[in-house]
Amino acid sequence: MDLEHKEELVKIIARLGILSFGDYILASGIHTQYYLDFSLLANNPRYLDKVVDIIIEKIKEKNIDESVTKIVGIMNKGSLLVIPSSIKMGKPFALFGKYENKVVMGTIDSNDKALIIDDLVSSGKTISRISRTLKNMYKCKISKAVVILDREDGGVERLKKIGITVYPVINMTELIDLMYGMGIVGDEEKDIVYSEIKLRKRGRRQ
Repeated sequence: MDLEHKEELVKIIARLGILSFGDYILASGIHTQYYLDFSLLANNPRYLDKVVDIIIEKIKEKNIDESVTKIVGIMNKGSLLVIPSSIKMGKPFALFGKYENKVVMGTIDSNDKALIIDDLVSSGKTISRISRTLKNMYKCKISKAVVILDREDGGVERLKKIGITVYPVINMTELIDLMYGMGIVGDEEKDIVYSEIKLRKRGRRQ
């Protein structure tokens, strides 16, 4: 993914206030001082369209599009990215309900080669559970996921161990570095992000 696309993504994140700082607990149980809410893209269709184009560019860059027969997303946030991606790529989609633990919109069968599209990866637990269910319940083939952001919380590495390769458009270090270089965030915000990423990596090595 070239720098121009990443800078465009960073500007959208900044303009919509997708990145915020405070005290948060993620769905994975991780405590964090920063949070990214990509559902805010729903407030601006023009920016949403640009982000979807960037995701598709990543898919093409990794030569994934030709082998994929079904795009899978997670209900509800995933539908924001999956449905327009499906339309632009001309590929059918299915949405997975993580509480129902099954496909709740569309269909998947053993002939499908699925690609998961999601907003970000943190611990990787959600994508891990979904991919396991898709393989076991629906017998489909799934080995790849494309996300906007890798939070660098260890999810990409964990998913790699179970056979899922994740292709992020940008990771958290790149994001905060670009935002810092553009004057969007200052030293304090950059230090918060760097300290958390360093702490997570240290914890995984122990």
